[in-house]
Amino acid sequence: MKVQVSFTTKTITILLAMVLTVAVVISTVLIQESDARILLQQRENQVSNQRRVQLFEDILHGRMITLIDIISHKSGGNADSLESLQQTLSGLSEYLTLNFQVESLYLFDEHGVVGNPLQPVNKTIEKLVNTTRASFESRSLLSCDSVCTHYISIPIMANGETLPVIVVSTSMRELLYLFSRATDVHKVAVVQHKETSSELSELRVASQVSAANRQYFQSLFDALPDNWRIDDLVIRGMNVALENQQLLVSLLPFNHASGDHPYLLIVQDVSAMVRQNEQYQYIVISSAVALFFIFSSLLYLFLNQYRIRLLDVSERLPMLAEHKFSEFYTIAAKRRKSPIFKFTDELDVVEDAANNLARQLESFDGQMAINTAKLEKMAMFDVLTGLPNRNMLTFQIEKQLASSIRDDRLVALMFMDLDDFKKVNDSHGHDVGDKLLKAAAMRISKPIRESDIASRFGGDEFVILLSNIESKKHVDTVAKKLIEEFKEPIIVDGVTFYVSISIGIAITNHSRATPVELLRHADIAMYEAKAKKGAEYRVYDATMNLKVMQKVELESEAREALRDNQFSLALQPQIEMHTGRLVGFEALLRWQHPKKGNISPADFIPLLENTSFMLELDYWVITRSTYLIRELKNSGYPDVKMAINLSAGQFLDPSLPEFLQQQIIKNDIAPDQVCLELTETVLVSDIKRATTIMQNIRDMGCMLAIDDFGTGYSSLSYLKSLPADYIKIDRSFVANIASSADDRNIVHSTISMVRNMGMQVVAEGIETSEQYELLCHFDCNLGQGYLISRPIPEVNIWDVLSDKVEFGFWKESA
Repeated sequence: MKVQVSFTTKTITILLAMVLTVAVVISTVLIQESDARILLQQRENQVSNQRRVQLFEDILHGRMITLIDIISHKSGGNADSLESLQQTLSGLSEYLTLNFQVESLYLFDEHGVVGNPLQPVNKTIEKLVNTTRASFESRSLLSCDSVCTHYISIPIMANGETLPVIVVSTSMRELLYLFSRATDVHKVAVVQHKETSSELSELRVASQVSAANRQYFQSLFDALPDNWRIDDLVIRGMNVALENQQLLVSLLPFNHASGDHPYLLIVQDVSAMVRQNEQYQYIVISSAVALFFIFSSLLYLFLNQYRIRLLDVSERLPMLAEHKFSEFYTIAAKRRKSPIFKFTDELDVVEDAANNLARQLESFDGQMAINTAKLEKMAMFDVLTGLPNRNMLTFQIEKQLASSIRDDRLVALMFMDLDDFKKVNDSHGHDVGDKLLKAAAMRISKPIRESDIASRFGGDEFVILLSNIESKKHVDTVAKKLIEEFKEPIIVDGVTFYVSISIGIAITNHSRATPVELLRHADIAMYEAKAKKGAEYRVYDATMNLKVMQKVELESEAREALRDNQFSLALQPQIEMHTGRLVGFEALLRWQHPKKGNISPADFIPLLENTSFMLELDYWVITRSTYLIRELKNSGYPDVKMAINLSAGQFLDPSLPEFLQQQIIKNDIAPDQVCLELTETVLVSDIKRATTIMQNIRDMGCMLAIDDFGTGYSSLSYLKSLPADYIKIDRSFVANIASSADDRNIVHSTISMVRNMGMQVVAEGIETSEQYELLCHFDCNLGQGYLISRPIPEVNIWDVLSDKVEFGFWKESA
């Protein structure tokens, strides 16, 4: 993999992007602040100009009031004096026009205009007169037609009922002149704002200006942007470029105006301010660009040397992965330079580490070749026993299968394991177990030829590959010799172990057979041999595979059966032998298949016994049995017990006591109403562990029974250590007590021995009255069998109880 973009290049790019972003942001902020300052200054100018206009209006207004007031006082306030006042004003008209820009002057009494009452009066003037007479105050009004005229109304004190009013009209020239001189603006005029038919705004000059100025203002109006708004001109004004000048155009509204919105147009030359602002913005942008390029150059000069060094390291390090050590050293020597600075940095450390790594890897390469050979040997042989392992075995099987077709010879695979080896590990520890495996490996290797291969497959499993076999008789001979080898005990650390082996054999001469297939067949045969309780061998045939397939199929069907409620219980009564009192029932599992009909427990229990599903089914039996105890209790049978058979897997399951406790609490039944039945085989396989589990169950209050007593082991001595409540005598002994003296003596002795040990005896399989009477004579406690009752399906239990039980006693007990 090659470097496309170096890390330092990415770093430089990111840093430059950050610096550029900061420069742009700062420049933008400074420019916006500059524009904001100008805008604020324009707004302040607008406010100041508005105040000046108001001040000048007030001055002119006050001056005119004072002048008229002086003239009116000289003339008096009666009717004759109004005529005299009118003549005085007419005589002063020329003076007023020249000095005060008075255009017209009217004196109003109750009849109209004095001296000419029939003279028509402008409605604007008439309205102004009425307002003045109503408020007794002087009023001013700006009225615009083609030209804006400023009207001032002045009330005159008189003796009549109607207040005389003098109305003076003046042009806006004096106001414009005063404002222009006071503010030093470029141009000033009165304009009107009108809305055109096309919803566009336009301005029109409404004051007396020269033709040149009128043309200038029209050019100014045309230069306004297309999207200009009257509010923008009033609030802050707008910048317009005209005749190489930057002009600020703004409008001031008149407070006392009528007509078409007159405004005072102010044109200021702001070219110098605009140039100053542009110069400031240019300085800001130039400074930002200059600083950016200076920083970029410094950053590149500083980081570029690191970029070169990093690229060098990134090019050389892949050579170590490719074991090109000489090229690595050559390139490193060519590119080695004296550092600019004497201080060691991270790259110096990385380069030094890379060089050290190169030397170490070169050394490891040599050692690796040596170790590889050792590892290859270890990969093919078992570390504990020294025998070939599974890898070597698979390789040899493939090799032998390939050559078998050419030589017309058989290939045999013998799969074996040590019977009950797990108990050795559990009892004596894995160290002793390992020593036992090593001793077993030596014995397994003895009977075979040098051309054969004995291997350890895993755990306590061993496989022997027999090659070049002419007949199956040779395989039988080897299998018998192997079994014979383990007849003598194995002594490990002074402890004697009697170990047997179970052997499964698969034989083939088919070249297309696979190692996996051959091993599977031998494994299936080995489990067939284990079913014979050890020290046996079996040769694989097709029926074994069929049996395995049937087992898988049966397990699948059984899982469906549990989901579909195909399982049920049959209850076989247990009674007291002497009295016939109903003591309880034994719960027996039944399977009613929808297609196959009733499937016998003898058919499906052995096949499911070693599957994971068996544990699930066992717990279903406990759940159903405890539920039936509750139903019996609620129906008038409060003390009956339910005997439940436990499999080996369920008995050894750590969750059994907790599950039992939950079911007892859930169904509100007494613990001693639950009796768990265990076979001898389960108990004596690990007597110490079995005793502990049984004691835990008894501590809960549940009862325990040992089932099929006498069939597994002839010795009764282990009974002393088992905390059981009942011993069940197997039906094989009960069946012959009437005809066989030996069986009769065995049953009698067993009953006496068990009763003396404080336990009760339950006889199974009572079918005749003679058997019943003999068991009563032997003082057997409880009994069950066809003589008393066949197992009763749970759906029929209430009908049978109502027919067979009276006052708690079984009617046909004898």
